Amino acid sequence: MKIIFFGTGKFGLPTLKKLLQSRHDVLAVVTQPDASKGRGWNVFPTSVKAFIEKAAPDIEVLQPSEVSDPVFIGHIRSIDADVFVVVDYGQILDKQLLELPKEYSVNLHPSLLPAYRGAAPVNRAILNGDRETGNTVIKMTEKMDAGAIIAQEKTLIGDEENAPELIERLAKSGADLLLKTLDLIGSGKARPISQDEADVSYAPKLQKKEGKIDWGTPASDLARKIRAMQPWPGAFTLIDGKVLKIFKTCVIASGEEEGTPGTVIDENEFVVKAGRDALRIDVLQIEGKRKMPRDEFLRGQKVTKGKVLGV
Repeated sequence: MKIIFFGTGKFGLPTLKKLLQSRHDVLAVVTQPDASKGRGWNVFPTSVKAFIEKAAPDIEVLQPSEVSDPVFIGHIRSIDADVFVVVDYGQILDKQLLELPKEYSVNLHPSLLPAYRGAAPVNRAILNGDRETGNTVIKMTEKMDAGAIIAQEKTLIGDEENAPELIERLAKSGADLLLKTLDLIGSGKARPISQDEADVSYAPKLQKKEGKIDWGTPASDLARKIRAMQPWPGAFTLIDGKVLKIFKTCVIASGEEEGTPGTVIDENEFVVKAGRDALRIDVLQIEGKRKMPRDEFLRGQKVTKGKVLGV
């Protein structure tokens, strides 16, 4: 089939790679405009644009500021695609655009829809302590992540798996699911099933303030938070007035030690009292320094028993 691919971030790259290797014909790639980043505000292409320019430089790359632009829509109409494939694009496609392909506009979403519609489904699933998640391919509608389900696949969430690791795994398995979905569409065997609105939940974009650690929380909940808040905003606390980002921990069963939650109860292993049990901090980054393992940090930073974090 003739495909136009809409994507911006890294999550869409495995799908785009699979499409280029498949019997389908990618006619064009639509991605967000180049963005200014870093201290020098240098302009960088999106992950999708950078990839396609190297992997398939003959494929047209389109970067509309607004997908509702009549000139852009006219051009897309002239390409005459069978299917639009949308993965991690970043703009909402309106009805006029969604109806252009001969078959469907489809979207790959990393959750078990109708659960976790929205921008941060993987992070929210980990944060909430879900045991499983997955990918869903939907027939797109104007309403975000609300289209009928064409295909869905479940996977368990690893006990120590953080959000970037799970996202990477879902991106790879989602690419295979998307290709299977295109086969169903091409053979006329796709049977989209409407989502049950009674089961809908949402996964709004993470906010910076959500990364702040409340040491009065049980250690098991904090460990999930630390895994869920990566790569942004990151889970953070304070030590000696400096921001301390925490990337990896281990829950330590402990008795009812006296003292305030956030208190260091083992200076050699950097174990901190939580609302219930304690956390050993294994990988961290103090303000102004690079990310490092606990042992390296403790060689350069004096952490004494009784020190209280977060103040």
